[in-house]
Amino acid sequence: MRILFTTLQFKESEFYGRVAAELRSRGHDAAHVAFSRHAAGGLRRQSFRAWCLADALAELPKLSPAEIEHEADRIVDRYDTPTLRDIYRTDWPCDGMSEAQSVERTVRHFLALERVFDEWQPDVLVPELGSETMRTAAHLIAKERGIGTLYLFYTPFPRPVRLYWDSLHAPIVPLDEVRGLEPAERAEVEAFIDRFTAERKPIRRHRKARVTSATLRDFTRHMAVRATQDRDNEYLRPGRFVTNLVRERARAVAARPRYGALEPGRPFVYFPLHVVDDYKVKRVIPHCYDQASLIERVAEALPHGHDLVLKEHPMSIGRNRLSLLRRLARVENVRIVSPHENSHELIQRAEAVAVISSTVGLEALFYGRPVLTLGQPYYSGYGVTLDVDSFREIREAVPALLAYRPDRERILEFLHAAMRSCQPGKPMLVDAPDLSEQNVRALAATIDAAMQERASGERELVAPD
Repeated sequence: MRILFTTLQFKESEFYGRVAAELRSRGHDAAHVAFSRHAAGGLRRQSFRAWCLADALAELPKLSPAEIEHEADRIVDRYDTPTLRDIYRTDWPCDGMSEAQSVERTVRHFLALERVFDEWQPDVLVPELGSETMRTAAHLIAKERGIGTLYLFYTPFPRPVRLYWDSLHAPIVPLDEVRGLEPAERAEVEAFIDRFTAERKPIRRHRKARVTSATLRDFTRHMAVRATQDRDNEYLRPGRFVTNLVRERARAVAARPRYGALEPGRPFVYFPLHVVDDYKVKRVIPHCYDQASLIERVAEALPHGHDLVLKEHPMSIGRNRLSLLRRLARVENVRIVSPHENSHELIQRAEAVAVISSTVGLEALFYGRPVLTLGQPYYSGYGVTLDVDSFREIREAVPALLAYRPDRERILEFLHAAMRSCQPGKPMLVDAPDLSEQNVRALAATIDAAMQERASGERELVAPD
């Protein structure tokens, strides 16, 4: 099969180049489109067909305002998007651009990527996850042409890869796959829970805004690549790296006075803050983007004598605006604890857990805790969580959560179904990538099996949107 990978920068391009090489040894043909000229060059040296999107954009003819408007209307009519704004609003290089500039940039992305699709004629698109315009546009083009898009998600299960065809947001398994367990299956899922809870480790590393030998190497490489090959790479801004480092260190220090200890003996509901710029909140569930408003509603719905305890995501340390933390700290029954507090301990001590789409909700099921979901995560809808379909339901759902007791056997049945659906390998993770050859082979084998299953007409992993 002909595969098209879409990546931004060098690290992820190099990783998926290795995955593509393994797939090529399995009889597939792979090509890449990368925004970075440096990344595209590295892929070509591995004998891959690789487009640099920045070059493809530069090769397009200059369009008049009338032509841009005509193309914008064509894109909205042809592709599954309500507006162009819905595409570019989540792409940070568009921050500060005028509407006209953002529209032209988005139009040119579509025109360039349409040429890539015309030339390569892929059977499958494999994009790295993200909210950038090139990723969204590539998926929309593939969808309109009947080309399957294979998304790779990471889970905490023993086989970590969760695969979705053509969707960023769906339940992890069909409901009818949650069934009674054989004794060996129950022992398997209970052993996994025991191992996971015994480690008591966060799934993602705590972000540290500090200068290390690794960050210095990355910064030096970014400066060199920016000065030579990628002068027009909108996503490669070494100066932004320095600015963010300074800002995050300052914020992390300034946030400390907002953290407090739990009041002994006072019951609470644990609410983990979501990553501030995560693609899930920005693109998939944008109605949940205003976390402060949701938190205020949950806190207001709690009975008197209960607190709502918040903890920043490990990847968000120093990235949350101080104005957000100040706003939340002003709520009478909200307590913000240090982001280095052990999440497992908070789950165990909490009366219940409320989440937008956090993996903390899944972890809470390992402990048998009541969970309220607000953003339809992949583990909701199976009868093991309370799920809010409309925020108008929060007022009644929160008190109901405190009385809710999930059925342990149903939890085990769901978790085993989820484990059965996941596959070996790890996709590219920003904070802790597994670059080993073993992982490359495992991930390639998983992609290969998924494509063969789809080609054979067997059950799809999830239904398309």
